[in-house]
Amino acid sequence: MKEMFFISGLPRSGSTLLSAILRQNPKLYADISSPVQGLMASAINVVTNGESNHLISEGKRKTILKGLFESFYSDVKQPIIFDTSRVWTSKTSLLKELFPQTKIVCCVRDLFWILDSFERITAKNSLYSAVLTDGEACQTVTTRCDALMDVKKEGAVVKPYYHLEEGLLLNPDMIMLVEYESLCREPESTMQEVYKFIDKPYFDHNFTNVEYKNEVFDRSLNMKGLHTVRKQVTWEERLSILPKSVFDKYAGKEFWRTQQPEVDFAIKSEYTFRDSSRRAINNA
Repeated sequence: MKEMFFISGLPRSGSTLLSAILRQNPKLYADISSPVQGLMASAINVVTNGESNHLISEGKRKTILKGLFESFYSDVKQPIIFDTSRVWTSKTSLLKELFPQTKIVCCVRDLFWILDSFERITAKNSLYSAVLTDGEACQTVTTRCDALMDVKKEGAVVKPYYHLEEGLLLNPDMIMLVEYESLCREPESTMQEVYKFIDKPYFDHNFTNVEYKNEVFDRSLNMKGLHTVRKQVTWEERLSILPKSVFDKYAGKEFWRTQQPEVDFAIKSEYTFRDSSRRAINNA
C-alpha cells in the first residue's frame, strides 16, 4: 500500500499552495480536498449501525477503511500520498490507528485575514451567489464573516478551527503547523521543515514556477479563483477590506500560538502579521 500523509488546517491558509509545491516532487501526490474522509465516515456508520456490527472485528474494520484509501488512489503512480481534508484534525486518533507513522501538515493563518481572503474572492465573483453562506447571511460583509464563524451553522471557517483545536489537544505529536506568511515569505526553509517532519529526503522545489488551479471545483461553489495558485511564491503586504468591527471581533483568537508551545511550527522569522493587520485597519 502507498504511504499516507495528510494535509489539513484552516481554509485560505495555503493548503492549495502547499499541495501545488509538493506536486513538483515526482514521488509525491497532493491535491485539494478529496472525498476519502467522507467515504470513511460513511463506512464506519454503516458497519457500526448494521446488524453484523458485533461480528466485525477491529482488524476487519481497519482493513475496510484502509481499503478505501487504497481503492481511491489505485490509479495514482506516486508512492507517497497527501490526502487533504479540513476534518482530518478531528480524526487524529483514527488516522494513527490506521497509519501509525503518519503525520498531518496543517496550514494556519490569522482568522481575520482568512475572512479578508474570503471577502476578496466574493468581491471577484459579484455576478454569482456564493454557496458558503445562506441568502440572509450573504447581504453584507459583516454578516458574511459572521456566517463563516457561526458555530450553529457549521461555518466554513469556525468548523475547521475547532477541528484543529481538537487535534492539537489530543495528538499534537502528529501535527505540524505551517503559517501562511512563512510559506510565502520563506518557502524553501518552510518546505525543508515539512520534509524533516515527515522524515523524507528534501526535494529541490522551484518556487518561481508553481502553478495550480481547479476551475471545475471552484465553479461548483460559484467562487472562481478559489483554488488558483500564482506561478511565483511571494509575499505581498496589503490593506484589509474588512471593517474594524470584524477585526475587533475575531483578531487574536489564534489559540495555536499560545496554548501549544510544544507543537512543531514551520516559521523562521518573527511573526508580525497581526500587527500589520491592525495597522491596515487603522490606515483604511
